[in-house]
Amino acid sequence: MKNGKTPVNWLRSFEVAARHLSLSAAASELNVTPAAVSQQVRLLELRLGEKLFVRHARGLRLTLAGEALVPVCRESFERLDTALAELFGDRGKQQLVIRVSLGFARQWLLERLAGFARKHPEIPIRLVTTVWAGEPLDSSVDVDIRLTAGPIPGMQSHQLTHDAVFPVCSPGLAKAPPRLRRPSDLRHRSLLTTIGFAEGWRHWFAAAGIDPEPSATRLEFDSMRLALEMAALGHGVALARSSYAEDLLRAGRVKPLFNVRISASDNVYMTLARGLEGSSPAVQFRDWILGKPVR
Repeated sequence: MKNGKTPVNWLRSFEVAARHLSLSAAASELNVTPAAVSQQVRLLELRLGEKLFVRHARGLRLTLAGEALVPVCRESFERLDTALAELFGDRGKQQLVIRVSLGFARQWLLERLAGFARKHPEIPIRLVTTVWAGEPLDSSVDVDIRLTAGPIPGMQSHQLTHDAVFPVCSPGLAKAPPRLRRPSDLRHRSLLTTIGFAEGWRHWFAAAGIDPEPSATRLEFDSMRLALEMAALGHGVALARSSYAEDLLRAGRVKPLFNVRISASDNVYMTLARGLEGSSPAVQFRDWILGKPVR
């Protein structure tokens, strides 16, 4: 056999022709002409250096080489189809694809998504996660849940959070000496920072009316979940957002410090295409999340 890659369409033409033992039937399935199927099979035979079919008036008969190749092709195409279904799902079944940041999914979305799935078991759902959002929406995503400063132009956009920003730490660290009694006590503590948000420690210290000095340790994370988990373990003070920290606050794994809170200028929005039918999975999910009745 010649070196190089064998064109997949040659192998597909062979597999279909072998299944039907007819060039005409294979052409009908592949939506091409019988001559095109015949040519691709001949090219494959030339590449392999073996005859795959014996052609006669009533159709085709496989040679020994053809019989050996059929199960290889069939298994390969079945595995490819299975992999494509796993990766991309069956869009013909109105699958709902939701894209969301990993941290926000864990802290805010998963319980709500589970409720929607129980209410709509007929809708296949795929959740894909990202650290930072890419393009606002594309054909592979039905609903995009992202951090942004405002509505996405040209799309349906619904604000899901109205976050307050404030420091949190573990209950143990809050009680450990030296006690955290005033915002200025944070200046020499390990401060845990999440990059990518509009408001950071500098903004919070300014709201608290103090001029911060460099802390003993500064740790930066690209995920608020990691920063909050670090705080919950007692390894510093994290600047939290209310929606991202709600499960840890509810469980008592972290506690808020002081009474200084600032409003976030960027929040999480749910975005989907305009003009969708009311029965579409994306619209049903939107109505579920926003608490609207599904009509």
